Amino acid sequence: MPPCRGRLFSFHKECDDAVAVSREPEFRTVRMREGYDLDAVDDFVDQVIDALDGRPAGKGITPERIESEEFKVVRMREGYSMDDVDDWLDAAAAELRKMRQAQQAPQTHQYGPPTQHAPQMQRAPDAGWGAPEPPGHAAPPMAPGVPPPVSPPVYPPPAAAAPYTGFGEPAADADPLTDSAVNELDPALRALDPSYTQPVQRTHQQPAVNGYDSPSDDPSLSDVQTPSTGLHHVEIWTRDIELATRSFGWLFERLGWTLFQVWDNGRSWQSPGGGPYVVIEQSPDIAWTPYNRKAPGLNHLALAVPERWMVDRIVSEAPTYGWRLMFADQHPYAGGPHHYAAYFENEEGFEVEVATP
Repeated sequence: MPPCRGRLFSFHKECDDAVAVSREPEFRTVRMREGYDLDAVDDFVDQVIDALDGRPAGKGITPERIESEEFKVVRMREGYSMDDVDDWLDAAAAELRKMRQAQQAPQTHQYGPPTQHAPQMQRAPDAGWGAPEPPGHAAPPMAPGVPPPVSPPVYPPPAAAAPYTGFGEPAADADPLTDSAVNELDPALRALDPSYTQPVQRTHQQPAVNGYDSPSDDPSLSDVQTPSTGLHHVEIWTRDIELATRSFGWLFERLGWTLFQVWDNGRSWQSPGGGPYVVIEQSPDIAWTPYNRKAPGLNHLALAVPERWMVDRIVSEAPTYGWRLMFADQHPYAGGPHHYAAYFENEEGFEVEVATP
């Protein structure tokens, strides 16, 4: 039998003896720490409940699929407690397995018990979809499934977390955005997460902005099933990847970003919640001219934090990692009397702003 997913069902007997699971589970929600994406969990739980109740919509759900299902992990926006979801799915998989064994038992007895000379083979459980049922029982045929979509590679694969030690920050449970900021996070969440939309709002029904309307006859833009577009990534070329990693890497990770990709001459960091990411690369095609933020092109990169004390903390720590505070005589209102922010420049001349909403 495959091992249980959750913490409460920590050994096989508890999984086997689990009582009927609730058909209306209530999972705790979390913020400021990792949780499962709400929509992904809700959709899958509905399918599992359909399977438990014998409805056609749950036909493709098996205990093995429940035990191998993986959900998108979010951090900045609200998510479900991972322990609660895993525990409920453990119980659901155990109940579904018992139901199927009970359904197959009469069919097995029609043909009599296996002969004494038939060897009893034990197989390790298959984590993929449509894995076989326990030995001695015939598994019902699986409906053909649609293979998951494969995204074309754009950059090298995400970096493994273990070899990377960060910039002197704790590797676990280190969150620069503490619980004291939870009640003020919504504006920052919307800024950092381009997939955020208000419930039941439709893109093509939004009022026109900037004096023009979107072409409603274009199905790729007007279809309500199409997610809203947003920033995908920003790429910055550097003359010294190690120097840029020291300054940018520290700043991104201090603000809760995670190292996303690593290759010989580049790195990328992804914003919290799986949002846009920033690439820092020492390209072999770079033109060896000094960067000038006042020339046409990128002037500066602005990063959001939910509270003013976070700006102050970055100001106090940034010089150690190669950042110089700009406009010190006007800080923290260099951007205007109602804009609390800090502006920094690193040794290559790149400017970064850390601002409150």
